[in-house]
Amino acid sequence: MTQSSTALPLDPAARRTAVVEALGVLGSGPEERFDRITRMTQEAFGVPLTFLNLVHHDVVTTQSTFGWQQGSSVPASEQFCATTVLTPEPMVIPDTTLDVRFATTAAVAEHGIRFYAGAPLSMLDGTRVGTLCIMDAQPREFGAEDVALLRDLARWAERELGHAIDRRRVRRVLEGLAPAPVEVPGHTVTTASAQPDGGGGDVVDQRVAADGALHLTVGTVAAGRASALLASAVRGAVAARTDVPLERAVAGLEAQLAPDLSLAGAVATLVHARVDPRTGHVDVVDLGHGLAAVVRADGPVEELRSASLPVGLRPQGSDRTPVPVDLGSGDVLVLASDGALALPGVDGPTDLARTAAGGDEAVRALIDAAAPTLAATVTTVCRD
Repeated sequence: MTQSSTALPLDPAARRTAVVEALGVLGSGPEERFDRITRMTQEAFGVPLTFLNLVHHDVVTTQSTFGWQQGSSVPASEQFCATTVLTPEPMVIPDTTLDVRFATTAAVAEHGIRFYAGAPLSMLDGTRVGTLCIMDAQPREFGAEDVALLRDLARWAERELGHAIDRRRVRRVLEGLAPAPVEVPGHTVTTASAQPDGGGGDVVDQRVAADGALHLTVGTVAAGRASALLASAVRGAVAARTDVPLERAVAGLEAQLAPDLSLAGAVATLVHARVDPRTGHVDVVDLGHGLAAVVRADGPVEELRSASLPVGLRPQGSDRTPVPVDLGSGDVLVLASDGALALPGVDGPTDLARTAAGGDEAVRALIDAAAPTLAATVTTVCRD
């Protein structure tokens, strides 16, 4: 189990590069499990060239090939695969000389490639990391049955790449982009997060906007094995809206994330808080989460409950209106993920909030007690 804080947002290209590097196969040399796929793909279609390519940074690296140089890397701008990896469906070019996108590239003009068909390779979180493709020096017809066979072979390649993922390495790559803890005048911010070695689905973000306001987000993505990487995508979407007015930011967040989460059969529950450090005023927006509370300096706990639906479900009828609350001296705002309720000794949300309000050592003691398989996060803001 590892401790983590927040992660910087990843654009699609940077995310793809991070996941490709986390696979741990770049530069590993020939591997029979990949070579078997390219060899059988060549036999299935009777073409001279087959490739299992990975797209990262601005290059395309041949992880396995039949008929070409193993391990070679070329600029992405010169490759069909750099276009294929941007789309969810296979790309087929019956005659490359008739396609204005590629007719003048080195592959066509210098190497004589006249036919291309490639299928994107996606990981469990939906990140497309490369392609399985075939090429020929002659134009070819490629029917629906051919496309289906290529797609099936690509699924095989995806499974082999998926087996290569070391979950700890994936998490280190993505969480290695975490910013430093935030400092807010007149407030003490504490965040502690435990993620199981297999990767958890907790969403954690904390950052200061251009106007000086503190933005905090805590939540959970439920997506099975893909939870950790989908959680990173949610963090990125949250962080990208730091300087957007709160209600518009939430609407934009839902519009961006709901389709992808629905396709993955996933939902995300989130609670987002905006803290004005000058006044102690807090606006809280809950998206189906419900684990937010204020612990007053004299002891009472005010749970900030919500009946709204999570992101990824139909939002009609859900109330996304910010709930206002003010922090006085010594008051503590507590945000927690679902897993925090399963921490040892925690007896419900009120007990969790009261324990977490005990300060940095209390928060970290809670997280340190988490079981190795539990993802749990607790964030507190205490107004001095």
